[in-house]
Amino acid sequence: MNSETKPRPEEESLRVQLAELNNRSRWYSSELWQVPFAYLGLSGVVIAQVADKASEYLSLVFLVSAVFGVFVIWHMSRLRSSEQRAIKHLQETEKALNLSETAQAGKGWKIFQVAVVVAVVAYAAAAIYLAACRTQH
Repeated sequence: MNSETKPRPEEESLRVQLAELNNRSRWYSSELWQVPFAYLGLSGVVIAQVADKASEYLSLVFLVSAVFGVFVIWHMSRLRSSEQRAIKHLQETEKALNLSETAQAGKGWKIFQVAVVVAVVAYAAAAIYLAACRTQH
């Protein structure tokens, strides 16, 4: 057998792969909105707690929240590329099974990424402002 031609997988294995890829793409899609909500909620709670109990550390908490947000943005971009890869493989598997290609990536995830970017910029600006105010007093 030629090394360039691969035997076609059995239909049952393609169906199992289809189910697994479908689950994986759904998981990635759900993470694209769960991760930003978790970040925004967690950072909001921490900021509120520090502002209420230990305001002298507020600029540090804003800075840490902004840096953590950069990692959240990076993680979301990796999730998105993984989701797109899973959907591409899903479409290929649908095609191999002679099914209509129904798999497609959602488009609503961008608003969540924008919200995280806005939060990161706001947190960084607040950290800089509070640090500047502290040095003036």
